[in-house]
Amino acid sequence: MKISKLLSAIIAGASLLSLSAINGFAYNSEQGGEPLTDGTFGYELRNGSYTIISCNVDAMVEEIPELRNGYAITAIDDNAFTNCGNIKTLTIPDTVTSIGANAFASCEALREIRLPSKIKSISKGMFAGCIKLEKVDIPDSVDTIGSYAFYNCSMLKEVILPGQLNTIEPMAFSECSSIENIDASECSSYVFEDGMLFNKSKKNVYRGATTLTGDLRIPEGVTTIEAGAFSVCAGIENLYIPNSVEYIGDDAFGYCVKLKSIDFSEGLRTIAPIAFKNCAALQTLDFPTTLQEIGEGAFYYCTSLTRAIIPEGTVKVGDGAFADCSSLNNVSIPKSVTEIGANAFGFIINAEGEYALKEDFNLSVFSGTAGAEYAKDSKVEYSYVDRNLKSTAFIIIAVGLILAAIVFAIVLMARSRKGAPHSAKKAAKLEKAKEAEENYKKIID
Repeated sequence: MKISKLLSAIIAGASLLSLSAINGFAYNSEQGGEPLTDGTFGYELRNGSYTIISCNVDAMVEEIPELRNGYAITAIDDNAFTNCGNIKTLTIPDTVTSIGANAFASCEALREIRLPSKIKSISKGMFAGCIKLEKVDIPDSVDTIGSYAFYNCSMLKEVILPGQLNTIEPMAFSECSSIENIDASECSSYVFEDGMLFNKSKKNVYRGATTLTGDLRIPEGVTTIEAGAFSVCAGIENLYIPNSVEYIGDDAFGYCVKLKSIDFSEGLRTIAPIAFKNCAALQTLDFPTTLQEIGEGAFYYCTSLTRAIIPEGTVKVGDGAFADCSSLNNVSIPKSVTEIGANAFGFIINAEGEYALKEDFNLSVFSGTAGAEYAKDSKVEYSYVDRNLKSTAFIIIAVGLILAAIVFAIVLMARSRKGAPHSAKKAAKLEKAKEAEENYKKIID
């Protein structure tokens, strides 16, 4: 509900409005849990305490009060401060024990915030899109950092993990383009080494410092590269993935704009959606035979990509997996692929932002397969691989028969050598060789 509507509901008379203005308190005619406002914040009475449910998007505030109308403020609701673009610093009192999802999302002027000491989690998307957030002290009470909690906090350079933290959800620090250090010295569940944040067992890598450059070698033993782990690590050029890695998460290497090559190893099974989106320098892809799935938009806008070899064994290719790969002109689809999403191959994004067929693109498919069906349905140019193989097989068999005939002829001539004059043997040998060569040329033609 908008602030103006809340004000209309509150105004019961001129005297009540005047009193509210004088005392700065929030009023509601029923005091029974209905939304109310003080002009800056919207409140709701829940279980004997107030929850802030909204904030005027034009408000310029630096702190949240502890009390309103004699009731403690104990919670901040989902989306309560979303898009409040004038808040630069904010102090939240210790009476607050719960902060909802996306509570401060897209507060683009927010640079620093003091969080209450008793909250248990940094909720989903709490600071997503806070592009000027430079500093945040995570309280020791926090045990969970939710998905997208600091997504696209592009000026956040350092994070200090609290001692009780035991869960970091996917994409928590995705596209944090300035993050240089994650201090995990007080946290028993995570470790930060060689510019990478791992869990204690070092089987999962959660975030890499954006200062990583040149060759990046994922340590042997890592099984999962978590969502957003190396997104916007703009200095990585060559990536080496060991055979222990089975899963590469969403946006894991998104916007790694200098990434030129990837050395995949046998063992990898899944490349999740948008895992390598906007890797504009990536040139070739040789996937391992263990790969089963390529997710939606996995290689979207890899504009320098010229070769992608999809191995037999791959089952699924998601929507737009290779969309807008403007230098990719041919891909072969193996028989094992049973599912191909819309616009997966052969499409670019036009000036209107819509999918359009790419010129000079050809899909090599096997007849009667998902690849052939996709090409027909999408109107992508295609050719059949199995028909070409049949032609090649025929030539190979024919050549083999001719060679066998030549060998047989030579054996016969050798056996008849004792019973014929030397000149006759030589003439017969030449005649047989000439005849074999002519037959060979005919078959090849």
